[in-house]
Amino acid sequence: MFTETILRQNPGIFKAFMGIPADVFWMIVEVVERILPAVDRERLERPGRKRQAGAGRSCDQSVVIRVATVLTYLRLHAPQIPISLLYGMTQADLSRDLRRILPAIQRALPCPAVWNVLEEGQELTATELLAFTDQLRLLIDATEQRISRPGENETRKEYYSGKKKQFTLKTQLVANEEHLIEAISAAVPGAQHDKTLSDQLRTIDRLPDGCEAEADKGYQGLDKQVALVKTIDPQTGEIQDLARLTVHTPHKKPKGCELREEQKAFNALLNSIRVRVEHCIGWLKNWAILATRFRCAHAIYTSILCTIAGLVNLQTKRWKAAKASNSA
Repeated sequence: MFTETILRQNPGIFKAFMGIPADVFWMIVEVVERILPAVDRERLERPGRKRQAGAGRSCDQSVVIRVATVLTYLRLHAPQIPISLLYGMTQADLSRDLRRILPAIQRALPCPAVWNVLEEGQELTATELLAFTDQLRLLIDATEQRISRPGENETRKEYYSGKKKQFTLKTQLVANEEHLIEAISAAVPGAQHDKTLSDQLRTIDRLPDGCEAEADKGYQGLDKQVALVKTIDPQTGEIQDLARLTVHTPHKKPKGCELREEQKAFNALLNSIRVRVEHCIGWLKNWAILATRFRCAHAIYTSILCTIAGLVNLQTKRWKAAKASNSA
């Protein structure tokens, strides 16, 4: 059984069981210990909570062990009982901490924004827009996660992905050229088409002015949703209507015809850029909970994905910084 003393004496445990270096783990623990009382207070006092504040069972394990157990579970996705016994906890403690600890862990990480599907006519607020950064190219793609077969027939239809030929949850990601995940969507049933999900999220409206958005063939027609803005030509002084941002998708081969050489070259160049969001998706699936059939409640899927995206972003920033220092 792992204890805090064993963890401190054996730093190799973190990489093997959690996929992160020891210093990152202790940084996360430091932040969680500091903010967990406030996070718990928010949870206990949230609107609509049916129990009185203070009701419910509390965990008697230290924050170090609780964080280690949750991160190990995300990385290995073994059954909860052996993971919890590995750290001297119960399966119920681990199950509860997937809801209680994850919000605190997220605040210690560079997690992406989470976009929710909008109701028809609902206006976007300033906090729901993607903040402008020095990255002028953003990459859009969607990923699917296999789930258990739903019991009800109508529910099965919603979750059956014709592309994957299995029941899935779907999430859209927006990454930048530097392999950083900027935003994810809340998970939706896998039968949803990529373009339909993008429309419901109003992805184009959330992107900053002047950026270039790159997407795959599943997003055909996305460029037609870009709003026009009035600008003044500095040379002629004329008022012009220009697209707020630029969207690129690959050329599709016409029925019975072949693509022209320039179209093939454009597709190859676009794919060489867009592959970076595919890299991000691949790194997310280094955590077994995102690479195998998802066995937890669907309600916490987005929180789990957001946490792992934060871990991936942190590791990306670390190796980018190391690469820059080595080349200096």
